[in-house]
Amino acid sequence: MMALASKVVLVLRSVKVASLLFWGYGLWMLPGIVLSQPPACSYLLDPIPGSTGVSLNSDIRWAPVPNAIHYTLYIGRTPGGKDVVDGVDMGSSLSYTPTSGWEPNTTYYVMILPGNNDGTPPICPEDSFTTGDGDGLPGCVTLKVPVQGAYGIMPGTAISWYPQNIAVGYRISMGTAPGNYDIVQDLDLGPATLYTPPAGLPEMQQIYVRIVPYNVDGDAPACSEYSFRTRGDSPPSCTEFLDPRDGSEFVSVSANITWIREFNASGYRMTIEEQAQGGIKILDNEEVGSGTNYKPPNFKGNTRYFVTIVPYNDLGPAQNCIPISFTTGNAPSPPECTTLRVPEDGSRGVPVSTGLAWDAVANATGYLVSAGTGAGRNDLADQVDVGAANTYGFEKELPGNTRIYVRITPYNTWGAAENCLQWSFLTRGAALATHNLPIPGFFTPNNDGFNDTWIVRSTPGLVVNRIWIFNRVGQLLKYLPEGQSWDGTFNGRPLAADSYWYLIETQDGRTLKGHFLLKR
Repeated sequence: MMALASKVVLVLRSVKVASLLFWGYGLWMLPGIVLSQPPACSYLLDPIPGSTGVSLNSDIRWAPVPNAIHYTLYIGRTPGGKDVVDGVDMGSSLSYTPTSGWEPNTTYYVMILPGNNDGTPPICPEDSFTTGDGDGLPGCVTLKVPVQGAYGIMPGTAISWYPQNIAVGYRISMGTAPGNYDIVQDLDLGPATLYTPPAGLPEMQQIYVRIVPYNVDGDAPACSEYSFRTRGDSPPSCTEFLDPRDGSEFVSVSANITWIREFNASGYRMTIEEQAQGGIKILDNEEVGSGTNYKPPNFKGNTRYFVTIVPYNDLGPAQNCIPISFTTGNAPSPPECTTLRVPEDGSRGVPVSTGLAWDAVANATGYLVSAGTGAGRNDLADQVDVGAANTYGFEKELPGNTRIYVRITPYNTWGAAENCLQWSFLTRGAALATHNLPIPGFFTPNNDGFNDTWIVRSTPGLVVNRIWIFNRVGQLLKYLPEGQSWDGTFNGRPLAADSYWYLIETQDGRTLKGHFLLKR
């Protein structure tokens, strides 16, 4: 087992060292290896881990992790504890605000587990912080009942909220318009966290609530209003579907069902039947929340469905709601874009006699080819229709040392693909001769002030882009930007007198290969 582990380490080290090799007449870049894996751990950004005297009204924030799609939060009052927050999925949020604030003079232990489709880390280190003694103003509260934005609320509902740890009392204001507290204004409730309006709330009305905690230091600053809407004195009416509409065809199998809000409803129940009314029930009078959209399980393709949505409130459900029906399938549509395969996008040194080849697109009946010597230009091919072929040969050779721009547009009976990418490649120019550049044939790094370094400089007519230097076996020794010299060392150690190879790339895309001597 130890021998196998040593071999694995050796292979990985070899891959790392030999990630760029000189082979034959060019460079070979080893392909990257991508492994699916859970994300790394995150950590607290605020409060700073280990900090003390933290405000009781602070929220907590943590660092994003590149391949995480959600975060699970644990908070406790002891190491490893989860008595405050026990594995709550925060989605993609990077912050958390406690509903009641933090307790004074308390140490909190926080662990954030980032996750993706490959899982979460098995465990992550905890961060901790300690709150202060509670001096200062309290924070604002969060409504418990009704929740912010609720509809169809019973007029006799009692208003309740989560307490603030350092508040000694609360004042409540309520009204039928923002800032217009015509129901109650600045009523001091003392430490109570529940209020029942003596006469109830007006029916079918948007209600605005502002609750201000206070203590001996003063009122919580800038607390926002919450709002909700009360119901009438009867069950709600049926509603109308927005999407899909009754009788729709070619509805996506992943369709989302949406409808118009019924203001008298506090929630909705949905029934979905397959093939016919009374057929296979995908949903059977299932609760789908208080919103106005619901994503059911994916439908089957080319199948008829019947959907019924029933609004309800505490007085009962809407009566005799009529279902809609629709048929799934794939609507006729233009094809998707394709991908250029020959030459590859961004390639260099492409022969001037090259042709084009691209991926076939399933529902395309033909392709339009455009090509030119500039972005958006079509001087080499202007929307040439090649029919169902997925190759194209130019009528004459392409210009050398030139960047060629290509766009392939698939089409069918229903139109052409939209917003397809434009690819480009650089054609090969005339061979580059050694005498075109002043390349030293040798150098003598002996610190005598003469030929101590090897350097290749641009000329007025030819610009050097970059240079690679290799030993006899193709190991990359040095990468040089234009104008930088080499002193004959590798990793700080002098190399032996020998022949060394170079590969020079010019700004116009041509390359020059050769060798020189290091003398000592």
